[in-house]
Amino acid sequence: MDVTMRSVLSVYPGFDMSFRRSAGSTAGVIAEADRAVPSRSRVIVRAALRYWGLQELVEDADLLVTELVTNAFKHGRGDVGVRLYLTDTHLLIEVRDGSPKVPVLGDAALDDEAGRGLFLVSAIADDWGVSPDGMTTWCSLPF
Repeated sequence: MDVTMRSVLSVYPGFDMSFRRSAGSTAGVIAEADRAVPSRSRVIVRAALRYWGLQELVEDADLLVTELVTNAFKHGRGDVGVRLYLTDTHLLIEVRDGSPKVPVLGDAALDDEAGRGLFLVSAIADDWGVSPDGMTTWCSLPF
């Protein structure tokens, strides 16, 4: 779902949260204090989905948020923002990382311990992409 397509859909209120990056998180390194952010994000996502009556999306949304937030702390800079909202047909998840560097789908080997985040997002989400400025990665799940 590209940005043009999203602009013609009705958008409903959602949840917008921001997490301040600790000084220890730099390119490729996630500080201990920031390692809890994906878990905190999942708690909020689960609550939002229960509120919206979309419990069937919890498992997939948990994984998507975890991967995108982890990538934002690992590869981005500045604070990390998470936005969760609904259109007429989809849940949309956006994660801002403050970096104009566009994420790319990795090609992890079978024995690699990292590099599969966007592959999982691509496999699970209905669609995914990156904002024109490179600072927001988004994905969608149909309901």
